[in-house]
Amino acid sequence: MKTTQVHKGILSISFVTAMVLFSVTQIADRTKVDAQEAARQPRTAAQTFKNIQVIKSMPASQLQSTMAFMASSLGVDCSYCHTPPAMEKDEKPTKQTARRMIAMMNDINKTLGDKNVVNCATCHRGQTKPAVVAPLPPLSNAGPTGTAPLPDIDEVVHRYIQAVGGDAALNKIKTRVRRGSVHLGTGPTGTFEIYEAAPNKQLLMGTLPPPLGSIHQGFDGTIGWVKNPNGVFEMSGDGLAQAKREGNFYADTKLKEQYTAMTLEGKETLGNHEVFVIRGTRADGSWEKLLFEVQSGLLVRRYWETTTFFGQLPNGIDYDNYKKVGGVRMPFTMRRSRPGMTLLQTVTEIKLNVPIADSKFSKPVVQK
Repeated sequence: MKTTQVHKGILSISFVTAMVLFSVTQIADRTKVDAQEAARQPRTAAQTFKNIQVIKSMPASQLQSTMAFMASSLGVDCSYCHTPPAMEKDEKPTKQTARRMIAMMNDINKTLGDKNVVNCATCHRGQTKPAVVAPLPPLSNAGPTGTAPLPDIDEVVHRYIQAVGGDAALNKIKTRVRRGSVHLGTGPTGTFEIYEAAPNKQLLMGTLPPPLGSIHQGFDGTIGWVKNPNGVFEMSGDGLAQAKREGNFYADTKLKEQYTAMTLEGKETLGNHEVFVIRGTRADGSWEKLLFEVQSGLLVRRYWETTTFFGQLPNGIDYDNYKKVGGVRMPFTMRRSRPGMTLLQTVTEIKLNVPIADSKFSKPVVQK
């Protein structure tokens, strides 16, 4: 097989997801939850974690995403309320305040029929202190981006595929081995290796400085697993569903195969660029938005929302600096962001169509 060396280029998004989860789970010690046991009998946050006083009935599997929602609503990180790694400690007044605010929020929602209408973001809007003064109307002369007829979805998708090299060139790629660095917001810089094989196998090996350490995350086409300093754990539920989506070798190119419905929502402005916005809905009802630059046709953002116990948490991946490598164009950088967290990935090497044994993706055997 032909081997190609590529510098600073990549299309898949799986690494970003895994490293964001890695940085959070190591702090929260989420691996105390046995995924297989949780699948048999879901445990509550109070049964699984220490010193849970207000959100006792929340499913333990939702604690991480809910904490991320709270942090992003205030524009802070975990250490604003917690004392890592002893997350159960009550040393900070902000933690006590958070408990009172959650209780108040629950009381308000009860008066609204136990519906999740009010949450942290309702008042805080990314600030630690909610605004108490009504804002003036925004000073803006922005109008519609144009009145020209919109293209149909097939035209937008076809133009994108042609912009990155065309179906023939893309379909020749059957495996990828990628290496590079990742920078987590204002925090540490780490390294990674990703092994991928069509149609749906993937292995991530990531390393961050102590005390975070290293993580391996794999999907063998059926089973998703994580290996970290605490052991080997099999994925289930939402985590497994996400691993399946990200293990899709052609996730960034065979777009129409991933959705049961696609809708062109219109034209918007992203930074200094006009973009077409396509909403894709999957068979399970989940969705994401794909933003394609009008001028170049390239995919510049994927956007989706994660459901948490308190509300929807927005996520985005931005693609930038596309370069032509061989017969295919790839973005040199990718930036994953959600409120309160940004992760920048830079690929330094990628090898295409190298032999990778299926065993590379298998769940490690735990030595007893």
